[in-house]
Amino acid sequence: MTLWQSGGLAFGYLVCAVAWFRGGRPERFAAGVLVLGGLLAGPANAWRVGGVFPLWLALDGGSLLIFVWLAFRSDRWWPMVAASSYGLIVLAQAIRLTDPTFSHYAMVSAHVGLGYVTDLSLLFGVWERWLAGEQPRGPAAWATAQRLTAARRQREPYGPDQPAGRRNP
Repeated sequence: MTLWQSGGLAFGYLVCAVAWFRGGRPERFAAGVLVLGGLLAGPANAWRVGGVFPLWLALDGGSLLIFVWLAFRSDRWWPMVAASSYGLIVLAQAIRLTDPTFSHYAMVSAHVGLGYVTDLSLLFGVWERWLAGEQPRGPAAWATAQRLTAARRQREPYGPDQPAGRRNP
């Protein structure tokens, strides 16, 4: 793994953490998609067929579809940039499948460079929402989860310290 790949991986996870804690719902959703894609990329590297990684194409194609869906469902600008980046990544992988003269290094370079574009667009999207005065969704989501958990505990017929067969008096 080169320095650019390692730096891109670290930068991507840092951006996802910022988006998770400081972003709105679209940013948090995208951060989840990117982290999940990053975690699944390791096993995808293990399956190589004739010099091609078919699971990369499936993962990046799925990410492309999710970002296109997000671009049409949200009022943000950055999902279209992310979808465009993933579209070019999928195009590079499709060219690699059809043209044997397209090197693996060119495809990986496209993936790394366009990954930086995707991460920067997400980071600038979070920054733009912060400048616009939008409240981060992180604390509100945590408060909602606490409120729903407390309501569920009040509705439970069983206490947390009693076995499931006994009812509270």
